Amino acid sequence: MSTPQPTDEQILTALEKSGFLFEQEIATIFEEDGFHVETSWPYLDLDTKKSREVDLRAIKTYLQDEEKKIQIFVEILVECKDSSSPFVFLERQKNKRETTTFRPKEYIFPCKTYRENLSTNSYREVPAFTHLGLASSHYYYKSPNKTTQFSKIVRKGCDWTANHEGIYDSLFLPIAKAVDARLKSVPSSKSTGEWRIVWLIFPVVVLRDHLMTLTTSGPDKTLEKQGRVTFVRNLDSDTLKGDYLVDFVTSNYLQNYLSNDVGKFASAIVELSKSSPQLIRGDNL
Repeated sequence: MSTPQPTDEQILTALEKSGFLFEQEIATIFEEDGFHVETSWPYLDLDTKKSREVDLRAIKTYLQDEEKKIQIFVEILVECKDSSSPFVFLERQKNKRETTTFRPKEYIFPCKTYRENLSTNSYREVPAFTHLGLASSHYYYKSPNKTTQFSKIVRKGCDWTANHEGIYDSLFLPIAKAVDARLKSVPSSKSTGEWRIVWLIFPVVVLRDHLMTLTTSGPDKTLEKQGRVTFVRNLDSDTLKGDYLVDFVTSNYLQNYLSNDVGKFASAIVELSKSSPQLIRGDNL
């Protein structure tokens, strides 16, 4: 007796459920925006010493200045989650550190720090992000609120429950590990001769839809639909140290995210590179 074969409709349904078609859909959006895309990009998990994968790795050159010898790259590491379950992030007001001293670790500049003179005989070391005044161009700093927790709303019997078990380990940790792997392997300006490189890494989780926030600092509890939510979490393990910034973006908002959030920030650094190349290059240090 021959083995029964699935119909075309059943094959397509199986592929849809697997998430593979969603990944291809997201890859196309990146390619249409000028990114070079790799699917199933491998990296070394330093905890397990085994190879892992992120769904997509997308790279785009924003500046190739042959005269000033400056290159600016945007690299986006993407996990795709084609889930019908809503993701809800809890928000509250940022504290002073989060508005004045927090600096994303995912961005690499030719000079890691700059010296700012305090007096004739003293100075302080300032991170490049701060010295270059980039907070005003970055979308994270435009909102007074921060996200502190998130849950996936799932069906359990006749009720809906807020489930956060395992979603940090399955969503946040893998992409944070991928970020660390890339930070260790991006070429430094010391190894590129006359060229100076700015490398901007954006870790992103792309959801099909149903991304919401709930502000907890006021009396009203109102859910707000969002296209992007930026989540910062501090990690402290043998291999992961510090604050990691991950963007959660819906597929419908992704093009806006690339143009308005990532694109405007990268373009601000391009303009600074054109107007003050010596500042970006750090030639006076």
